[in-house]
Amino acid sequence: MQRKLILASRSPYRKMLLQKLGLAFETIAADIDETPAPNERPDVLVARLALTKARVIAQRHPGSLVIGSDQVAVHGNNIVGKPKNHADAVKQLRTASGKTVSLYTGLALINADSNQTQ
Repeated sequence: MQRKLILASRSPYRKMLLQKLGLAFETIAADIDETPAPNERPDVLVARLALTKARVIAQRHPGSLVIGSDQVAVHGNNIVGKPKNHADAVKQLRTASGKTVSLYTGLALINADSNQTQ
């Protein structure tokens, strides 16, 4: 039995990456709260969010394989959120200019029928 593949993301970049593989898939946003828990490390945050996104969509789509993913940028000791507008984006870029910014990515795959995760 061939399973439907779902990307649990709104990200145009993640969609483009998956399209490069030539696989048939659909995208469905999980619409979860992405607020970091107090003192949550970035690696833990992205793993939690990727898994949560995949689980939310897997529960709604039995028979599917669901990919959840998340990425955060860290500047200094601060997780940098998505800019709210153009001015916020410019401020973030100016603050990070000439400094190291680390990117953390979480990825999860769930079989909606067996709930097996990777």
